[in-house]
Amino acid sequence: MNVHRVLWVVMLPFAFGAVACESSSGGASATASATPSTPAASSAPVASISPSAAAAAAASASAAAFMAKGATRRHVGLAGILLRGAYELNLTDDQKATLDKLEDALYSDPATTPWVASKAFQTDLVAGIRAAKLDNTKLQLDYAAIDKAVAAAQGREAEALNGLHAALDATQRQALVDQVRTRRAAREARERPLVGPDGGVVDPAKRRLDRLTAEFTLDDTQKKAVAALLARDSTMTTPAIQARRAAYQKRVDAMLGEFTTDSFDAKKVDLTTGAKTPHDSAEHTAAFIAGLLGILHPDQREKLAMRTERVSNRPSRNFEDVDSAFGGGLDEEPMGPRMR
Repeated sequence: MNVHRVLWVVMLPFAFGAVACESSSGGASATASATPSTPAASSAPVASISPSAAAAAAASASAAAFMAKGATRRHVGLAGILLRGAYELNLTDDQKATLDKLEDALYSDPATTPWVASKAFQTDLVAGIRAAKLDNTKLQLDYAAIDKAVAAAQGREAEALNGLHAALDATQRQALVDQVRTRRAAREARERPLVGPDGGVVDPAKRRLDRLTAEFTLDDTQKKAVAALLARDSTMTTPAIQARRAAYQKRVDAMLGEFTTDSFDAKKVDLTTGAKTPHDSAEHTAAFIAGLLGILHPDQREKLAMRTERVSNRPSRNFEDVDSAFGGGLDEEPMGPRMR
């Protein structure tokens, strides 16, 4: 808060005195002298901040910083919904310290995180795009690394979630669950509907084809080939997307319901993304790109490579994260399915 002080300065007129001297010849001259007066003391009030207001401002700033810190945390499973959301609760200093400690322990070794494994996959994917042929041997190693890293991370996140459950009281647990449900409802209201304005079902394949055509300037022959490629992907039809969303939300609801109970144990709850394997989306993306490589021209492949590089710099889109758990992460990407 900025505090403005106003200083009033009162200037009094100078008083001038004149002394006249007359000469014997009748001439007269006058000499003026000035004496400054002492400024009067200001009576204007000076603004000040009360100790209670200062303490409230400091507390507000601390809470904002704590929430901002929570927004930077990254997770690979459903546990992240509650772990990140806890940063918005009214916690004691001890509870904040506990939450930070739990989060800090999740990825103490940056070299073994799921995001490092994903980055390696994306790097090999880009190299394959530029070579016009994916190296399946390298990709298989990437898939194994992703599976190992994600499985280990989800285990640690389950332990952290148990620690959070123990640190909160019953009222706080319920408040956290209510907060998550409110955010889910708000996100669902913002989602792109799978039903068009006319009430008809949106065709995801056509929408993806339109986006690919605009992004890579596909000619008519390429459009037909890409349309055939998209038609073979049964996982991105409207019914498949709706079923995946419903299944995911069911797992989220189950976790939220269990979290409010005293007997909650995160290791007994399904905290996965629901895919067959952690690398399922990576393999799905690679298969789609492999099909595109035989259709695109060299300049278009370079656009695809550059786009894939940009995606690799957004790790929250490569694995399930808090926002994805509210229904995102299940729709398509312009170049293929999002890594969900």
